[in-house]
Amino acid sequence: MRPVAPPPSSRPRRSSAKPSRPGAPKRPRRTILPGLPESLAIVQRLARGLSGCFDVASIGDQVVRALTDELGLHSCSIMLLDAGGERVVNLSGASPTVPKTTQRSFRLGEGVAGIVAREGRAVRVDDTRLDPGFLKGPIPIRSLLCFPLFSGDRVIGVLNLSHPVQGFFTAEHEAAFSILSTTIGHLLAFARLQGELADLNRSLEAKVEAKTKESEASQQKLFQQEKLVSLGTLVAGVAHELNNKLVPLLAYSHVLAESPRSDEERRLVTAMASAATGAKQIVEGLLRFARQEPPRMSVMNWNDVIGDVVEWLPYRKDKPSITVRTVLDPDLPPVLGDAQQMGQVLINLINNAYDVMSDGGTLEITSRSRGARVEVDVSDTGPGIPPELLSKIFDPFFTTKEVGQGTGLGLSLCYGMVRTHRGEIEVQSRPGCTVFTVQLPRAPETSSRGADTHPREGPGGR
Repeated sequence: MRPVAPPPSSRPRRSSAKPSRPGAPKRPRRTILPGLPESLAIVQRLARGLSGCFDVASIGDQVVRALTDELGLHSCSIMLLDAGGERVVNLSGASPTVPKTTQRSFRLGEGVAGIVAREGRAVRVDDTRLDPGFLKGPIPIRSLLCFPLFSGDRVIGVLNLSHPVQGFFTAEHEAAFSILSTTIGHLLAFARLQGELADLNRSLEAKVEAKTKESEASQQKLFQQEKLVSLGTLVAGVAHELNNKLVPLLAYSHVLAESPRSDEERRLVTAMASAATGAKQIVEGLLRFARQEPPRMSVMNWNDVIGDVVEWLPYRKDKPSITVRTVLDPDLPPVLGDAQQMGQVLINLINNAYDVMSDGGTLEITSRSRGARVEVDVSDTGPGIPPELLSKIFDPFFTTKEVGQGTGLGLSLCYGMVRTHRGEIEVQSRPGCTVFTVQLPRAPETSSRGADTHPREGPGGR
């Protein structure tokens, strides 16, 4: 039995609708601008979307993207006045045929955009072929609507709307979108202000941080100086009393050593004399620390002082594996200072460098001019100073050497002498490199002309 065909009315009908092509635009380009109510709705939606956005570039991109999509424009752009106020330059733009980088800028009064920016009034062009102010570009445009963007009563840029269809924009739409241009102008001006305030805030934070560090450094230096002065007064009294007690010990030990004694007694007397002599040297060091003599200021050249000290270095025969290198600025300006005291500062720094390079290394002395100061670096390739000890390195009696190998007064003496010269001494250290930097102010021009350098008496006036 053959199947009965369904009646024509019940047969499925083939749809005549064509399937949408992949990649087709979601919203077709308009040939007619939406009516006034719809345009006002577009303005309202866009204004809501821009609420809370304070980035100039983001505002421009959102406006261009929304207007191009909603109105089916051929191109749309926002241009802002440059820093000199002489040109309007593209901020954001959208065109299906021309990349943003090729869109032009205009001088004030040049082209429709330049005229709008200069005169502060909107311009609507129904047919660009008949408008003498329109400058042809890479985009085919027949209709143009250009609005000024205001910040208060000052023009900051322009909003360009364009379309290839003649007469696309109407007077009603010009009135509707002038509301949007006013909103955009205020938002861009506010965003610019927010950006300037953020930059100013970052600048102020950086300045406050720098001033805080400078204040902390000054307080630290003042505290160090006060500590040295107070400690010096105490040390002077203690050293004076110890010195009084050591004088008879030294005298009697020498007398006993010269009198007839057995070998054992002579050994004991010699040990006593040696200990008393060592104690006397410590006391003398304390007195030098406590009674820092005021410098005899005169015009001096750091390179001359360095040269004298380097000539004295061969006495360190116990460290033949240390290489000494000097890098001196031949045009080094003179400074006001005491050549003997500055020589002693260099000797102390060099001695410390030799002591830490027990396995050999490189000692480098560098001089250079930096602004109103002259700097000398003494660097070594020793093990470095641990970070937690750097803040204590100039404290009196602080030392990293083993017991009996140092009093911890050398760097304190250096600190005191440099400060009395109105200079600075700093240290930077990492494993394998420690650098002590001594800074002294340059001598005034009137002082350096024809002045005699301080007579040198060997390295540090030894």
